[in-house]
Amino acid sequence: MTLGEALPTETQLSLALIVYSPAHVAGCFGRMVGQFYDRAAFDELARRAAALYTHHSARNAARFRERLDRLLLARAEAPIRWGE
Repeated sequence: MTLGEALPTETQLSLALIVYSPAHVAGCFGRMVGQFYDRAAFDELARRAAALYTHHSARNAARFRERLDRLLLARAEAPIRWGE
């Protein structure tokens, strides 16, 4: 187990959002969508990431949401329901 794996998910997300651009994080999420058995869990994780972005920068949160939705649509996946 690595140190990163030992950290709670919220901490891992927070660190990723500090280190990587919204486009990069959205790309990672976009590549992971098919690996989630439960799409609701994927959407919830994406909403949590967007909420963390919003806490620091509404502009970055909007970039993340827009980029992720574009990537999902390109993969014939439904966009995230952000308001839930």
